[in-house]
Amino acid sequence: MTPFTFVLDWYINCQFAGLIWAKEKGLYKQAGLDVQLVDPHDYPKTPTLEVVKQHAFSAGCMEDNLVVRAVLADKGVKAIGAMLQQTPMVLMTATDGAIQTLHDLPGRRIAMHRDGIHLLKTVLTLHGIDQSEIEFTVGGWSLPDLINGRFDAVQGYTITEPAQLLGLGFDSHLIPVKHPNLHPYAQMMFATSKMIEQNQNILSRFISATFDGWREAMTHQDETAVLVAAVSKDQPDAKMNRQILDAMLPIVKGEVGFEKLGFLDPARWQRNLKTYYDFGMVDRYATFDEVVYPKFVN
Repeated sequence: MTPFTFVLDWYINCQFAGLIWAKEKGLYKQAGLDVQLVDPHDYPKTPTLEVVKQHAFSAGCMEDNLVVRAVLADKGVKAIGAMLQQTPMVLMTATDGAIQTLHDLPGRRIAMHRDGIHLLKTVLTLHGIDQSEIEFTVGGWSLPDLINGRFDAVQGYTITEPAQLLGLGFDSHLIPVKHPNLHPYAQMMFATSKMIEQNQNILSRFISATFDGWREAMTHQDETAVLVAAVSKDQPDAKMNRQILDAMLPIVKGEVGFEKLGFLDPARWQRNLKTYYDFGMVDRYATFDEVVYPKFVN
């Protein structure tokens, strides 16, 4: 049995449902792997990438723009597959409110986290939406500020906040933050160039078992909700997990469906990479081949 460490960029919850299924249901063991899932509780002061490098057989996940930045900083890594075909980042507003699309934002009050404001403003520019009429607040807000009307829309993550709002009696409408020229993946799996070059068989077995886990997790959502609740301090409520998994289904499948989970589309990547450079998210244009090793998921 080969020990393998997978480093998560967030706490164990539904956004890692496929990994949890593969581990708890023995798919990794069937692949000859003893997989340990390491989350930020275990490395509170060390960057995800550095934790990956500390283990002989390992990989990790983080947002795709962070993988691009790591590549351009010569950190010796590449993307190897996307657990989520679409970013879970959304704007949340009232289901029966006046904001139904991004084009309804002018004249409204919007609250964002610091990690999302650049992305939102870039997407708005790409859509040709006048930002001068939008009142932005960055940081210093909470979900009740949407419920009580302080803001007309706020940043959310489909894997957490919509279910929390529903638990508070607020039914939210979700607006994706994307554009054809900026359509990020999420929970991007990556590995070091050394791992890719020297241990392809191990990585291939891990990735295959992981996406088998995702297929099973998303087709047996009731059971998955219970599994996640049993191992997650962040999301211990199986009923809420079931709601979250239902909302996650379209972002896991994307446009590729269950047969091509993990797929990394070169044309989509090139559009994203160009936008990252054109809008100052990175300081050099990167090519698909520089950033991605796609053979594990094609």
